[in-house]
Amino acid sequence: MKKYDITRIIALPAALLLFAGCYQDIDLDKYKGENGENLLSLNSVVNPDSTLAAVATKTFFYSDPVQSRQYVRDLEISYKINGDITGILTFNPETNMYESSLIPSEGDVLELTTEYRGQHIDCRDTIPNKVKIESVDVSRQGPMSIYSEEDYLVTYQITFSDPVAEDNFYFLSYGEYDIFEGGNLHFGVRDYTYEYVFQQLARQINSIVPGWEPYSYTGLPFSDYGIDGQTHTLIVKEIIQGDQLNLPAFSKMKRRFKLFSISRAYYNYLLSRLYSNSAGDSSLHGGMIDLGFTEPLKSFSNINGGVGIFASYSLDETDIDVIGILGPFTK
Repeated sequence: MKKYDITRIIALPAALLLFAGCYQDIDLDKYKGENGENLLSLNSVVNPDSTLAAVATKTFFYSDPVQSRQYVRDLEISYKINGDITGILTFNPETNMYESSLIPSEGDVLELTTEYRGQHIDCRDTIPNKVKIESVDVSRQGPMSIYSEEDYLVTYQITFSDPVAEDNFYFLSYGEYDIFEGGNLHFGVRDYTYEYVFQQLARQINSIVPGWEPYSYTGLPFSDYGIDGQTHTLIVKEIIQGDQLNLPAFSKMKRRFKLFSISRAYYNYLLSRLYSNSAGDSSLHGGMIDLGFTEPLKSFSNINGGVGIFASYSLDETDIDVIGILGPFTK
């Protein structure tokens, strides 16, 4: 159990009023005042393994010469759980976070309320129930030609059951663990392109950011669109580049799979970050933003009266050793 985990709190970039026109040099000073400086940025991601905590910061503009995080330390943030007034978050100067001793449970409805410069601010989210990973099956092909002539393609099949007649949202990540243990094989290229739910994600993102493909080092979100109420097996792959490793010498290939059940707000936020991050690269959409022909994309916010994200998740995870299951690599 964690006291709190700041790494779980996703800081929404506190930038407002992103306008695009025919020129890149835009004077935003007239938009600061009441519509900018008086807005609070409030961020919190809640889960059943940590105490409730939040971060409050002042907003800034991309045009500001200094864009550092400025914490707001004098708020009175009250919280409710399932409609009952429960208490006040206490500011901790060591962590710059507002904290409580409350450890929420799956299914709890949480609300935060505060005032900032005369503006009422509130947010609300429901912690989703954990969806368990029922099994992870693994197979291996190679050596074969992918990036080199000695590559292996490892396929993982992760099975879970989606609750019936609900809108459910998830985040899948998979990667190595115990990487400092002797003989453990470091992670290869993560490939989500074979899986139906990530193909649906790509179609959604491609409607705004053409050319995006579901590859990620950290994981990807997905919804239960098309698999509602079904027992579904996620198919994802890993490419191991054999020309860079002495594969027969490895005795372990430990992999950890994490299935996050995330709230709708968390899904919308992660989706908006995928839009923005993809548009910021060398894609067609990113180039159009640079030329001033299309609007930059904004991050999702569910903070009424302010900006930021109040979201939640529950986590299930499981570990396997690929070499322990399939045996050692061979030339």
